[in-house]
Parts: sequence; C-alpha cells; structure tokens
Amino acid sequence: MANELNLSASQFIVLAIVLSIAVTVLWLKKSYFQLDIEPKTDTVTGKHHAQRRHTLRGLYSITRQVLQLERGTS
Repeated sequence: MANELNLSASQFIVLAIVLSIAVTVLWLKKSYFQLDIEPKTDTVTGKHHAQRRHTLRGLYSITRQVLQLERGTS
C-alpha cells in the first residue's frame, strides 16, 4: 500500500497513526447498538435429559465398537 501511494516510511507511519486515531474515535462515538431480542430459555425436563443422555451413551457405545472393529480388537 505504501508503494501505491508513493509514501516514504515516515509518511506511512504518520498516515497509519492518523487513521488509527480516526478509527478509534469513530468506533467510540458510533459503536453503541442494542439488540432487539430476548434470550431464549430452555426448559429441560428430567425425562428429556434422561432420553438425551441415553441416546448419547448409545452413540458412544456404537462409536467405540466401530473403532474396535477398525483396529481389529474385540
């Protein structure tokens, strides 16, 4: 970029500092925003949790068996 603008090293450093200050000022002045959403709450029941845990345990067991078959161990 310095080559495209034909700037010396000191001019490039000054330009970088000025642009950094400008970006910082704009960021501080204009960066406030507020999301217009509310967090979604998850109501997990004990039954749902137990079913999910059972499913994950089954997946772990199947994955372990497949890996053992690939390795040739039983």
